[in-house]
Amino acid sequence: MNFIASLFIMISCSAIVLQADEERFTNEPFASLKPQKESYYRIRLINGDLLTVQYKEKGESTMREDSMMIESIIVKALIGDITLYADEIAHIQVLKTAYKQQSSLYFMPTADIIGSDSYVSLTQLAFVQAGFGYDDFSINGGMTFIPGLAFEEQGKHLNVKYTFYEEQQDFIPGRYTLAGGYSLIYANNVNVIQHAYMIGSFHMPRTILTTALFFKTGSENVYEASAGRWGSGIINYSDGALGFGLGFDIRLHSRHDTRVLAELWCADIMRPRNSAGFIGIRLNNDRYSMDAGLAMFTAPAIVPAVKFQWLPFH
Repeated sequence: MNFIASLFIMISCSAIVLQADEERFTNEPFASLKPQKESYYRIRLINGDLLTVQYKEKGESTMREDSMMIESIIVKALIGDITLYADEIAHIQVLKTAYKQQSSLYFMPTADIIGSDSYVSLTQLAFVQAGFGYDDFSINGGMTFIPGLAFEEQGKHLNVKYTFYEEQQDFIPGRYTLAGGYSLIYANNVNVIQHAYMIGSFHMPRTILTTALFFKTGSENVYEASAGRWGSGIINYSDGALGFGLGFDIRLHSRHDTRVLAELWCADIMRPRNSAGFIGIRLNNDRYSMDAGLAMFTAPAIVPAVKFQWLPFH
């Protein structure tokens, strides 16, 4: 009995010590995040500054003029150890999940979900798009707003993607995601170009590699698209055509806000001339991003390309 009583006392003392050592927060955003020692975080301050830091420990609390007790954390940054208070932080995120724009490249989607990272984007100053996620489903769509074109002549797009598989690699750093989806492209209201596709993305420490196969469904082979006072054009795209895409998203070394994007896709592997590509850079944080580069077509043609994206809920 003495042995059992001694063991019980030892366990109780250990639990009390662990509870005493546990860092508890009541202020947001610390309370919901629960910072872990030696873990890395991306922090956006209320003045817009971005910091990449390593959490060290809970700091001292201070009393503000409104009698609110504000907690702080001590973090390690490039400039040394600094103390950050809860009311100085606009957003804090685990570094591994701080990249909010990984659900797509410039043109191509990736296999990753949109999740809670809903967005609104403007491409080429003419195509407005919005995207949102629900569980493993990602939905995005948009429409062009070209002056001089009637509503029925504007281009439209709707895409639904389901991410059905994710695997974390044990022996090499990285993870796989696989997704399938269906897209509708309206070249005027009367012309609907449809695709079913499969897509996979492999995440490495600084690079995301994405590959895609897409299959044109429907029954039309030739479409006549009107462009209002600019005339009309013929789109020749055979039903059943098989296409592919390849994309890279590469973070620059030692920078978390700049990435290089490169992608190549062919709408019909039987017609290699039906190909296009993009190469450029992406500047991003947890709320905004800008893609800028060159879109290349086998016409041949090279066109400046730009896209702005806003994530309003961060």
